[in-house]
Amino acid sequence: MQGCFMSNPELLTQLRQLSNDEKVEMIQFLTAELAKEKGLKSLDNGAVYRAWSPYDYDDAAHKLMSLLEQEEAK
Repeated sequence: MQGCFMSNPELLTQLRQLSNDEKVEMIQFLTAELAKEKGLKSLDNGAVYRAWSPYDYDDAAHKLMSLLEQEEAK
């Protein structure tokens, strides 16, 4: 069975020879494997995920500036 596995330097040499697309596939594969091992859910490429962004939150920006100005005035 030992003959089936590559050493780390051999594996790295093989990985360097991959195309960019193949390297991305390897990254995706390794990320999915790590997530599985850690019991994490992988993101679904077809799904839409909501993400918070500071854009279009002018009220929050004004409030923060007001708080900073109050702090500076002390």
